[in-house]
Amino acid sequence: MKHFSHPHALEFCEVEETNEIICSGCENKLSGTSYKCTKPNCEFTLHKSCFELPRKIQHNSHPIHPLTLYPSLPERDSIYFGCNACGEEPKAFVYECLDCNFSLHANCAISWPENVTREDHQHSLTLQYQWPFPIDDYVHLFCKVCDGLCNDSRWLYYCAECKFSTHLKCATVKREDGLSLENEEEEEEENMTNEQRLMMATIKAQGQQARLNFQAHMAYMNAQAITNMWRSSHCY
Repeated sequence: MKHFSHPHALEFCEVEETNEIICSGCENKLSGTSYKCTKPNCEFTLHKSCFELPRKIQHNSHPIHPLTLYPSLPERDSIYFGCNACGEEPKAFVYECLDCNFSLHANCAISWPENVTREDHQHSLTLQYQWPFPIDDYVHLFCKVCDGLCNDSRWLYYCAECKFSTHLKCATVKREDGLSLENEEEEEEENMTNEQRLMMATIKAQGQQARLNFQAHMAYMNAQAITNMWRSSHCY
């Protein structure tokens, strides 16, 4: 059986979860019904769901053009283009609009539901493809699960009524599971180059500084309001 992303024939197989095999399409662990390369020294494997991904899709995040599935980012992309959903670099299957340099991990294109519900919030959260405020308003949103700064150029889940926001990966994680998110990030950092670790540390530091600036600004505004109320009450 052939797949457009690989030069060799593939064959059907069943993979045990304990085998620690990684899907060549989504880079997640393989288990269950899968396809593997028939060549003995080739480790190319795909989930059945990745094997069956459509070559073209119409996605709500980019309605003006269809997105085409590629095995990886096209070589013409000489500079870094992160996934428009999560910001991470696509290293496996990617949906892309070549006209607009718009890219989505295959997982990001199909995995995130339009709405999610959380036990700690009374309203459902809606998937936002764009920042829910005018960029010129300089509004900071922080994830209610991990306390990290939400990126104004990435997707997020948001409740407009309560200004409750979460990162994509945090939307279905319980607040008390924040430690597991940190452990996951540490595992990812182990596979990074020194330059990537430096970039990640810089992003985290900027997020922490933004939170401190925001908190300082709110404290100042509260102090000003209290001062004005006191002055008003003591005017004769």
